[in-house]
Amino acid sequence: MAPPEIAQTMKDPRIGTVQRDLSVVVPVFNEEAGLDALLARTIPVCEAAFGTSYEIILVDDGSTDRSWPIIAGHADASPNIVGVKLSRNYGHQLALTAGLKLARGDYVFVLDADLQDPPELLPEM
Repeated sequence: MAPPEIAQTMKDPRIGTVQRDLSVVVPVFNEEAGLDALLARTIPVCEAAFGTSYEIILVDDGSTDRSWPIIAGHADASPNIVGVKLSRNYGHQLALTAGLKLARGDYVFVLDADLQDPPELLPEM
């Protein structure tokens, strides 16, 4: 399968040029109900471990709910949130690959948007 086409990326064209200590990559598919909770739990963990030198890359994998507007709102409000909208649904693995390609961190942490793995485990990893 061909690599996913990134339909839209939030932030500026310098994506990939500012090095970070940590990148958290989160594939998202129809997760509108949990995105605020995901960020409310993940941001404090990132800040406690890395200060402001982190980014959370939320990759919308063709969601049909309000996931993208929620992602875009968070990305507009914070320089540490990067929103990526794929042109269609490619599946979890290719959405993850797209996020990893954009990651600028020395360390990369992968989370599922449904919080099946607690972001609070980040410091132990």
